[in-house]
Amino acid sequence: MHLWVGGALFLLALVASWLFTDFVTGTGDRLERDRILSLARTAAATLESPRIAALQGSPADIGSAGFDGVRDELRRARDVNPDFRFVYLMRPSGDALVFIADAEAPESADYSAPGDAYDGPSDELWRVYRTGIPEIQPPYQDRWGYWVTAVAPVRNASGQVIAILGMDVRADAWLATQARYRAFALTISALLLSLVALFTLGLHLQKRSAGRLAALNGQLAHRLDELQQAQEGLRLADVVVRHAGEGILVLDPELRVLSANPGFERITGHSASAVLGQVPPLFAEDSDVLQQIRSRLQTGVHWEGTLWSRRADGDRFPLEASLDVVRDAAGKIEHHVMVFRDVTVQKQLEDRLRELSATDGLTLLANRRSFDEALEREWHRATRHGEPVSLIMADIDHFKPYNDLYGHVAGDRCLQQVAAAIAAGVKLEGAVVARYGGEEFAVILPRTDEAGAQEMAEHLRRRVEALGIAHGGNPVGGRVTISMGTSTRTPPQAADFVSLMQSADQALYRAKGAGRNTVSSAE
Repeated sequence: MHLWVGGALFLLALVASWLFTDFVTGTGDRLERDRILSLARTAAATLESPRIAALQGSPADIGSAGFDGVRDELRRARDVNPDFRFVYLMRPSGDALVFIADAEAPESADYSAPGDAYDGPSDELWRVYRTGIPEIQPPYQDRWGYWVTAVAPVRNASGQVIAILGMDVRADAWLATQARYRAFALTISALLLSLVALFTLGLHLQKRSAGRLAALNGQLAHRLDELQQAQEGLRLADVVVRHAGEGILVLDPELRVLSANPGFERITGHSASAVLGQVPPLFAEDSDVLQQIRSRLQTGVHWEGTLWSRRADGDRFPLEASLDVVRDAAGKIEHHVMVFRDVTVQKQLEDRLRELSATDGLTLLANRRSFDEALEREWHRATRHGEPVSLIMADIDHFKPYNDLYGHVAGDRCLQQVAAAIAAGVKLEGAVVARYGGEEFAVILPRTDEAGAQEMAEHLRRRVEALGIAHGGNPVGGRVTISMGTSTRTPPQAADFVSLMQSADQALYRAKGAGRNTVSSAE
């Protein structure tokens, strides 16, 4: 009878071990999936949706400034992470998905031109486009290694999905995480099965010989005591070493440190022995966060978020942390487990992507979106202080004939030269120089009256003219020139900054009508 009981227990433990291994492995897989999806969402959020929406998804896009700008953004998104391989944009055309832009060079065998139909598995791609929910295709292997494809929606300002971003990401970290979690689960399962086997063996020996039972019981009791101690040690060791490379703290109910792993020392520079019995120094930078965590854990069992902390040397750094409550059988809080990791590189990448999203890729000036935000900020600042704000709108004269005569490559070089001349000529603190669109530029001049704006515009006009860029399509002078319109408003006398933009634009058109290569002021 005891053998049947032991067999049933062993089978039950085997099933539990299988379920536990599957759960732990799935947890590691889910963490990696969330990490890769976060990368895809971040990259998709940095793309300029108006530029993408303007593309036709056909060979006609090739050579356009919008197409080149989108490709530059894709290449930057690929190059900032060494684990990225292919980065591309697609959208539906009829019953097929076609490429809009590809980060690969046109001469590459992997390059897909605008309008090329995608002939691979597309169920996930269609779902992402229709639902707006990012997905990951299963890992695959080729001669370069293991990869996963992350697909994220690209939305316009109103939230509508206008394209899908696909990127191939190296799956080495994914597979390593799965292996690590699986090894941990198998170790615990082996220990559980060993305990069940020993228990069954003890019952069998007890049945066979009453004389040997006393000696075996003594040995078994000693062995079980050792195994229980080892199991407890393994449980605490698991709390400490789980997620190798991450910082892990075991805290008491008052959030004082009971144990810290080497990852804590490596990330923070604090000695583990120095923080025992204290609230972790991770919260010293912001006491309000600690209070929020305490309040959250009183009503729940989990908290996670991003914290800013300081290392032992005073260096400030960001970390992502999660904190879980461990309760005993009676429901009383026994421990807290805190897991955190340094996300400095990720934050730097996000900051870099935000910087790229605010910069015109060709001229390296502020782009239209950055200009709009800067003008609104400056208007509100001027409103508070009652100071004037001036705006200069500039347009390269006869730029379309220039492109027709010299080609788009020369046109891009001309735009870069003019942009550099304007940016170098504006020395006013707080001024913003932006590429407003096409061959049009804008300059925001804080604390500048009408006379100052006119003087600055004339100075910039002369700087561009002095470049001496040959322009056979310009009937006046035969070289590249610009027309400029200026406007000055002082809030709150002026209703809003829209009138400032409209009046500067009208002045620009008057300058063009007056023969170009001149400066006109708003009436």
